[in-house]
Amino acid sequence: MDLEASFMDFDLLEVARKGCFSVVDLALENLELYEFSVDSQDENGNTLLHYAAATGNLDTTSKLITLGAYTNILNNKGETPLHVACLQAQLPIAELLIKNGANINATDFAKETPVFKAVRGGNRKLTKFILSKGAILNRYNIINEGLLHLSVIHDDIELAKLLLDHEEDPNEFTNAGETPVHLAVKHSNIAMLKLLISGNAEITNRDFNNRTLLHLAVKCGDTEICKELISAGLDINSADREGTTPLHLATELNNSAMVSLLVEKKADVSLEDIDGYTALHVAAKTRDSSEVLKTLTNNGASLDAKTFNGDLPIHVAAGSGNIEAFMFLYKKTETAVTNGIGLTATQVAEINGDPVMLRLLKDLDKNNNSGIPVPVQKKPRARRNSVRFSINTTFTKE
Repeated sequence: MDLEASFMDFDLLEVARKGCFSVVDLALENLELYEFSVDSQDENGNTLLHYAAATGNLDTTSKLITLGAYTNILNNKGETPLHVACLQAQLPIAELLIKNGANINATDFAKETPVFKAVRGGNRKLTKFILSKGAILNRYNIINEGLLHLSVIHDDIELAKLLLDHEEDPNEFTNAGETPVHLAVKHSNIAMLKLLISGNAEITNRDFNNRTLLHLAVKCGDTEICKELISAGLDINSADREGTTPLHLATELNNSAMVSLLVEKKADVSLEDIDGYTALHVAAKTRDSSEVLKTLTNNGASLDAKTFNGDLPIHVAAGSGNIEAFMFLYKKTETAVTNGIGLTATQVAEINGDPVMLRLLKDLDKNNNSGIPVPVQKKPRARRNSVRFSINTTFTKE
């Protein structure tokens, strides 16, 4: 009885959770001495079989099955031992469980079957094995991710090919508004992108902000993905619900290589967002943007383009305290031009009160571009309720 007392001094499930399977195995060999069921569950619903499967302990798993452990028992997440074995990439365990009655298509509370877990676990041999045993392909989890979405996320191009061959829908949206193509772009996976496009994936799908795949590629900074999308026919000038084009976004991110690529591919430098901002206006408020400013102006961006509040790019530079952009534009712009509230760029800078900018203004040639203020015609008001450019907001877009 001393042996029994020594075993009962600790929780066998806790021992298994900590990976002490030599102790577990010893207990299993003497199970008849204790009032312990092999299907006992801890506070998370896990059994000894869950823990043995997760850690890949083949001997313990085999002993538990021999002792009658239920291979399809669920933990608190609705996971069977096969789910956890697949998630932890334990191929020999998965083989043993399936041989002993584990349900290949059991669904957990996230609506994922073992093959979902196999893909997440990254063991491609295990994924192939599960599929060979009759795993259903056309399933979606609780956030509407399918196996094709996961194959993109985990860069399993062989699985993606298999799914497309079995007519898996390449245009299914997740609850987050992402198709497999969105994920390929997001993960900068050009090989997967090409495969999906060849599999009739729709490249014109937009996200919840009405942004295109090209917007996403620009955000990710991937010029090769951008080239592929443009070559596939995606409109380079498509705007999102704010009127932001890929060129606006590349400029905002101050990605000079991306701006050069988009301009080279005939992006329209004159397009405005819903507040009348061109890419040059955006560059004017972006720090360290000299290369982008040069690219835009060398390719026809208008220095005289006005926002809906009548601001030229130089007004935006002045209001933002962007000295580099202000100096670049000052040399090229008629600085006596006033905006919608009657201020020149110099007056905007003075009101904004940036001390460095004020010292700069004093050093500038007083006769350069001086003269009577020239008013510009104000455009119709922007569709937004808020004014994005005023003295109170220091002359910057919100």
